[in-house]
Amino acid sequence: MSPSQHLARWWITAVTLGAIGVGCALASGNDGDSCLYGNEPGICRGYSACRAIIEESGVLKICDYTPQQAIVCCPEDYEQRLQQLNRPDTRVSERKCREYTRAPSSLVGTLGFGSSLVKVKRQQCPKDQNLIVGGTAARPGEFPHMARLGFVDEKGAVTFQCGATLISEQWVMTAAHCIESTNIIIRLGEIKDNDPDAEDPVDEWVVKIVKHPNYKRPKVYNDIALLKLQNPVRFSLRIRPACLYSSSEIDRKKSIATGFGATRSFGSASKELLKVTLDLFSTPECDPYFQRNKRVPQGLSHTQLCAGHLAGDRDTCTGDSGGPLQIYSSEMGSCTVQVVGITSFGFTCGSSTPGVYTRVSEYLDWIEDVVWPEEASSGAFQFS
Repeated sequence: MSPSQHLARWWITAVTLGAIGVGCALASGNDGDSCLYGNEPGICRGYSACRAIIEESGVLKICDYTPQQAIVCCPEDYEQRLQQLNRPDTRVSERKCREYTRAPSSLVGTLGFGSSLVKVKRQQCPKDQNLIVGGTAARPGEFPHMARLGFVDEKGAVTFQCGATLISEQWVMTAAHCIESTNIIIRLGEIKDNDPDAEDPVDEWVVKIVKHPNYKRPKVYNDIALLKLQNPVRFSLRIRPACLYSSSEIDRKKSIATGFGATRSFGSASKELLKVTLDLFSTPECDPYFQRNKRVPQGLSHTQLCAGHLAGDRDTCTGDSGGPLQIYSSEMGSCTVQVVGITSFGFTCGSSTPGVYTRVSEYLDWIEDVVWPEEASSGAFQFS
């Protein structure tokens, strides 16, 4: 074993940072040598050359060290894979999802000579659970995109009435029906009210409100709004944007709703963030429940989806509006939360009738044009 390999073994440490899976190992070789990348042929290259692939796949093998950085094992076709990750036809929200998913691992740096490597246990996507009404407490950092929408009165008192989702450094997404005034703050990073053992939450003023142009109260079609924060937020393991689900068809039967809402009809708001597993229903399955409903007089639209539990006892409730409905995905190399819906409206909390959610995928063109105007595609989006 070479001296550099002895040094590599000496400097590798295990540091727990969160939900990014990086498996550490050693692979003898210099820059340009062959190596084994997982179970496939690889080539030794400087860490900066294929960092994006390594951070997404969680496969990290050290070939050697130079005074500048580690030499790591990359897949043989790493250049083509990098082009695929950054291909121009990938929609902006998908590129941002990859960027935000990798954000906490920026603490790794360039793996310079003598530096420690990060070894983090890969987060496994949880199995469907029979877990807000019928919910259970969320773990710290489990839903780092979860936000609270608070209204500030003339005396400076804040009343939190809705949920929201952080989707970029400076924008959150919520339900349009939640916007009752323009004096709004967004709270991020809170898991439990007045928790002495937790870091203080981050509060940011809202400086711009963009409701969907086709939202017309009291109807709940196009029930979506985007709020711009006064300052960009600093990402951490407890505050990080969500990924937005891009397919019109959801390949899951289960979803998870989160919020600080009431745990029963006419009850008070929860003091901690709750999560609940809900069944997903197609629009044709759900539409019969909402015939002749004044809030959806034309019936449910393809821009809406339903989630609930036909046996009752599991549901979103008052105060959860605007919050995320999400699924877990392993597409990014580790477990990633993707938001599929925005809590919109329903009947009695905990009833057997599913609740209605705004289908996020149907608004991605509009979201991208508002949140990332410089990067959004030039194609025109369709209003529903």
